[in-house]
Amino acid sequence: MKTLRISVMAASAAALLLAQSGDWPNVGNDPGGMRFSSLTQITPANVNKLVRAWTYDMGDPGGGFRGTEATPIVVNGVMYFSTPGGKEVALNAATGAEIWKFDLKDVTATGRGAKYGVSYWPGSGSTAPRVVVATTDGLLIQLDAKTGKLFKDVGDNGIVDLKVGMVEKYGGGYTPGATPAIYKNLAIISPTTGEQGRYGIAGDPRAFDLQTGKEVWRFHTVPQPGEPGFPSWGVDGWQDRRGPGSWVPMTVDSANGLVFVALGNATDQNYGGSRPGANLYACSLVALDANTGKMKWYYQTTHHDIYDWDVNAPPTLIEVTKDGKKVSAVAQSTKIGLMFVLDRLTGKAVWGDEERAIPNTDAPGDQAAATQPFPLKPAPISRISMTRDEVSKISPETEKTCKAQYDKAVQMGPYTPYGMMPSLVFPSSEGGGSWSGASFDPSLGYIIVNTRSVGTLAKLNPTTSSGVLPSYAKQKIPFEDQNGYPCSAPPWGELMAISATTGDIAWRVPLGEYKDLTAKGVPKTGTPNAGGPIITAGGVLFIGATADLMFRAFDPKTGKELWSIQLENSAVNTPITYSAGSGKQYVAVWAGGGLGDFKTSAVGQKTNLIVAYALP
Repeated sequence: MKTLRISVMAASAAALLLAQSGDWPNVGNDPGGMRFSSLTQITPANVNKLVRAWTYDMGDPGGGFRGTEATPIVVNGVMYFSTPGGKEVALNAATGAEIWKFDLKDVTATGRGAKYGVSYWPGSGSTAPRVVVATTDGLLIQLDAKTGKLFKDVGDNGIVDLKVGMVEKYGGGYTPGATPAIYKNLAIISPTTGEQGRYGIAGDPRAFDLQTGKEVWRFHTVPQPGEPGFPSWGVDGWQDRRGPGSWVPMTVDSANGLVFVALGNATDQNYGGSRPGANLYACSLVALDANTGKMKWYYQTTHHDIYDWDVNAPPTLIEVTKDGKKVSAVAQSTKIGLMFVLDRLTGKAVWGDEERAIPNTDAPGDQAAATQPFPLKPAPISRISMTRDEVSKISPETEKTCKAQYDKAVQMGPYTPYGMMPSLVFPSSEGGGSWSGASFDPSLGYIIVNTRSVGTLAKLNPTTSSGVLPSYAKQKIPFEDQNGYPCSAPPWGELMAISATTGDIAWRVPLGEYKDLTAKGVPKTGTPNAGGPIITAGGVLFIGATADLMFRAFDPKTGKELWSIQLENSAVNTPITYSAGSGKQYVAVWAGGGLGDFKTSAVGQKTNLIVAYALP
């Protein structure tokens, strides 16, 4: 037992060292998801000299509503990722040359890949380093990082079936929400569960021993009888409740033995008649003991969610300087357009928060929460309401069209609910904050985040929950002008920096543009965006994310754009940077499409590429 404990501690230390080197071993680089690199070769002075170093075409179609939300990882000069077509791939990170490829059809008839990417476990003791894959059809496998061969000494001939203990009652699939979080010898996994229909599989995070394949712990996202939070679902609203699961990567505080899980919304998604109460732990950030799964604290960002405002971004571990003292904190951006900065050990808002009264719903048999939490700082990171004077005025025709739509909708400010009559909801169910969350520059003390400020017209229509209970589901109506542009005044997408010392917004700039509008003299509007930024010690911020297919570099001190280049497809994910070969610094991004519900030239693009740039 002592030998095992030493080896798993060594594995955790190895993971941290990798993140501090020229590698990019996790989705967020370090286990805490800062997305900050210590590399300095690329600077504001030379970033405009970047050229494409290599391109890897995985041969799978791109595009679609969500596109590709995966982030490759790089360890010891090797890039690992999972293709949408179900291939696990290792490339030479300096050249893009293929080292090995593993076809998931060798282990499952569906051959369905790991949508959000792969994880890396450095091994322990005599165990070789492994690529950990949680497939979208609910299997956990481990591949030799050097050869790509399946390790068959774990689970059933190398396969751990994640569906066991989860789907027996209701059947259906089990889809991991993101890459497994690795802590010591544990892979921690939470599923997506769907958002309509009361009944279905639980969204419980579970930890599996990578050396045996056995389940080690499970946390109930809907409290069971006798557990804290149980009364928050009404008399029987907890029973057989689908979800809430998690859609995004978890983050790990290795030093304190914590894993942070951002949880989705309660079902039914937009109607809470069968679940009176706050509905813990839906729409919450929960901090769990990574060794045992026991909850340390929770923070619910939306009580009794009827807005589709699941916590849609991975939490980012940061350091705040408050009153001259360092505070270990976690930054949680949200679809609501608010950012919550919480003490990492207690869950308390670092700069304070307050409960504010919000509007009620007119849905029969439902009752909105009386109040919702608002942070005192920072200010909203996206628009959370609008007035009639704040419609888009990019042309007289647009102003007229948008005001006519505005006048037909119900508007009640922040937390306007979906109702029986069309209402204007800000932000839309697409956010607010992007699914990728915030990044942190420890040298500047800046939290960097990209957002979108577009609303939606929506109403509730009668439906049934699992064919049994009366319920309501949302109908989304585009809030757009005659040409398909958002009806709210620009900017429609922004990139911003928040000071981790004061909680104030240090700078904010439009992110993205529609060139047909700028050609007509319209100031840069920004575009709806998804995906996130990375920051380097060299003083450069990189981000794709936008609907205009561009990949950009900014100065993280000021928000000044330094460089841009057009990709073959949009990049609705997070880029990476690493050193490889002779020590050259590369920056790479996955161009796989997405943002298909917005006006964009990306619609119809089918390529799925990874592209890498470097200095000549």
